[in-house]
Amino acid sequence: MSDQLINALFLQVLTGLQIGAIYALIALGLTLIFGTLGVVNFAHGALYMLGSYFAVLLAKQIGFTATILVVPLLLFLLGILLERGLIQWFYARPHVDQILVTFGLAIVVEETLKWIFGANNIPFALPSWGLGIVRLHEWVPFLTGFVAFPKWRLILILVTLVTIAVVFLLLEFTRFGLVVRAAMRDTDMVSLLGVRVPRYFAMVFGLGSLIAGIAGTFGGPITQVTPGVGMEVLVPSFLVVVIGGMGSLPGALIAAVLIGLALSFTAEYSALQQIIVYLIAVVVLLVRPRGLMGKKGVFE
Repeated sequence: MSDQLINALFLQVLTGLQIGAIYALIALGLTLIFGTLGVVNFAHGALYMLGSYFAVLLAKQIGFTATILVVPLLLFLLGILLERGLIQWFYARPHVDQILVTFGLAIVVEETLKWIFGANNIPFALPSWGLGIVRLHEWVPFLTGFVAFPKWRLILILVTLVTIAVVFLLLEFTRFGLVVRAAMRDTDMVSLLGVRVPRYFAMVFGLGSLIAGIAGTFGGPITQVTPGVGMEVLVPSFLVVVIGGMGSLPGALIAAVLIGLALSFTAEYSALQQIIVYLIAVVVLLVRPRGLMGKKGVFE
């Protein structure tokens, strides 16, 4: 294999990981909400979009470093308010009702942002520490010649890995995580044990929104900041959740990487790239109807 081919393949894989990183962050929040609460939240893309807009506006006022902390907290509070004010009334309703109300909410948010900011992309100025490129050939032994990758895209991959690790530790080694994982399996039994499930449900929705805020802050400069970006990222992210398996965080991560790599390697074939995500979903669900790592009893 030639050196040029090795370099090209490495960059393709890295690009796939970067694409998958955005979908992984969005799907991480989706699978928490979908797997725990049983809510088909079509407004999750709007939360990502709000995170991007908040990041753009706040970065100009308080600096990007402070924005990294403030935007996820804002989305966390917004998620709790949304769950308490609207979503909780649809837990026992059919999924069609959930889709209609959350999709309608997403449309309202999108049109409101169009009215305030217009339909065009808003420039997202990167912080000084995120500008430039990383000379990969100086760090990776098997690369030869000059091989570079945008620094911000590498930061996005790193932030995604850290976020996934923190969520995993939270769910696996805390009482909150124990209750959430139990609720994924049997919400009624958890309620009978005396756990105040509504409080945990609000926290889960808030956590999912917080992760969407992180995704919007770091992914906004890549996906652009427009009123339509929420819908653009929503469908692939939902497919990540379904392909990975309902309620399975490892499955969502694997599916995000799979889809990211597929989109990266089909970039030169626009017709194939537009359908590759759906082809993957069809193949996986034909072989494993519950998804790659879906478990019996979760959301069934």
